[in-house]
Amino acid sequence: MESNVYVFPTFGKPITLDDQGIYYTLNTSSGKIHSVFQLVYEDDWYLCKLQNDGTEEEARWAVMTESADYTLSSMTTDEIRRSFAKPEYAEPKGAWQVLRNSKFGFGKFTPLDEAAPLSYAMLLFSGNEMRMPMLVHKVEQGMLEMLEDVPMQEVEFA
Repeated sequence: MESNVYVFPTFGKPITLDDQGIYYTLNTSSGKIHSVFQLVYEDDWYLCKLQNDGTEEEARWAVMTESADYTLSSMTTDEIRRSFAKPEYAEPKGAWQVLRNSKFGFGKFTPLDEAAPLSYAMLLFSGNEMRMPMLVHKVEQGMLEMLEDVPMQEVEFA
């Protein structure tokens, strides 16, 4: 019997310390930055969001979680397969590596086409179901210098 299921060796690039940093989402209509996130490693992985603290002059990093599960854990191959084995994710072909807590996640996509760049995504979960990933862009050094002017309180991890 012929099958349409193929087993490929693992080729996706893992999420490493080089991936930690500040990421942003763009409003595709206006081209303006919509949200700013930070992937942080402090003995565990955490995902933080830059948000206003109620005053116009101050912003702070808040850990993204819905409950007490602050740390991000790797999704298993079966969980990734279940989340991404859908027609809407058929193209481009590649491999995902995902870190998540109960509500939020961070994904790294390695395309099968070696000439194509790596991509990153912010993920939102409702139970075990993943919603449509949001493309995020890593902040380049020049943009990072602009963010240094924003007063921020450091996140303290317990």
